[in-house]
Amino acid sequence: MTIKHANTLFALLILLLSYSLLLYPQVISDWFTYSFDDGTYSHAYLMPFIIGTLLWQQRNHFTLKFNKLCFTLMLCVAATLVISITAQQITVTRLLFPLYVILLFCSLFKPSSALIVPLALLWFIAPVWGALIGPLQNIAVVITTFFMQLTHIPIYVDGNFIQIPQGVFEVAEGCSGLRYFIVSVALSTLLCHLHLRKLKNIILLTLCAIIGAILVNGIRIVLIILIGYYTDMQSAIVKDHNMFGWFLYIPFIMALFYMVGRLEPHRTQETSSYTVQRGNNRAILTVLFSALLLSGLSIKLLMSQLPLFAYSSIQTLAVVNTDIPSASIVAYSSQIRKQLQFDELEIIDIRYDFEGRHDANRADYYLNNVIPSGWHKTASEMTPNSQLIWLSDRSGNEAIVQFWYEANGRRTGSLTVYKRNRILQAFKLNAHSALQWQFARCQTNNCRKESQLLRQLTYNITLNE
Repeated sequence: MTIKHANTLFALLILLLSYSLLLYPQVISDWFTYSFDDGTYSHAYLMPFIIGTLLWQQRNHFTLKFNKLCFTLMLCVAATLVISITAQQITVTRLLFPLYVILLFCSLFKPSSALIVPLALLWFIAPVWGALIGPLQNIAVVITTFFMQLTHIPIYVDGNFIQIPQGVFEVAEGCSGLRYFIVSVALSTLLCHLHLRKLKNIILLTLCAIIGAILVNGIRIVLIILIGYYTDMQSAIVKDHNMFGWFLYIPFIMALFYMVGRLEPHRTQETSSYTVQRGNNRAILTVLFSALLLSGLSIKLLMSQLPLFAYSSIQTLAVVNTDIPSASIVAYSSQIRKQLQFDELEIIDIRYDFEGRHDANRADYYLNNVIPSGWHKTASEMTPNSQLIWLSDRSGNEAIVQFWYEANGRRTGSLTVYKRNRILQAFKLNAHSALQWQFARCQTNNCRKESQLLRQLTYNITLNE
């Protein structure tokens, strides 16, 4: 194959990028659910255009060259992706997929910053930044406390809550400043790639972008508290301050652009003429076929998970609140509900089965809750095959819940062991799992009789197996 024009090479790049995305519908549906529909990742809509523009501008700098090392690494990452998707280890999938795309490109093109940096922007689409919410919340509270102590307003800080005489402000997850942090890191990456060449300037700009984003968020919270104090909590900004922060962040972005111009004001644009590219047809077919063979699409086909091409947002089931206690499970494949009677004791027994068709279709999804609505946990105990939870409601009534997870033919009450069993089961290309949930109202002190009965039920099931 011979490519004589840069425009044709750019078309090949876009086709290869589309091909890599097409092979992993699970990743795309995850992005649609948690990135493009999430205010924290509102910049995700711009990223495809930015990636395409960067590839277009630098299309003269790409060289067709089969790289055996990158090809081998790509196969390893693809195999890991297959296991993580089947085992529903969604965090691993989100982290590895952009790396897989980069290695896929580097298998056919000579690795360069012109190729790697645009593709690395895929990490700013993936919702992998949630782990930073807690630390950013703590930093925001520290910054807010420092600035508020410079004023005459008395404050009391308790965790993430800041109290003034007019009311209480919570530095919630949405106030952590994560959105400003992500945008600043993404923007500094672009500016460094396009305008800076010296390492010290790149480090300086990146640090300023990160520290500035954190300070802007802290100042935003301080101003909201001050507005609440002077308006007696009546200002509309106190009630809805989502847009308020961006009016503070925009001047900071302008200052960041000015800083880039000051650091390297006269960097000349590198221009190069395009040379005819000759590609190895056999290498190209080998890479494309191998990527297809070790892909999420092939795994879905082998596991008969239809439809194969499902790129829409993940749909969860509406949790219906009834008088009958039950676990809150937002996505499951099937449910079997039973009423077990032992003398005067009634046990509600529910089995939830999961086929692993998407991220939410699993027992340990973050929105699931084994504690029924209206009840709260007072104690818990881990048994060899299950977990017991003692409950109480506002009226002082007591109840007990027993539940266990099933995967890889094993039952456990431990979430960690359950995840490990799912990973082992993934090597068999089996994503099925289950949650068995049992509830009983207590008629004896501390639910002694009820807990013994539930333990016996678990023991009998183990013997029958």
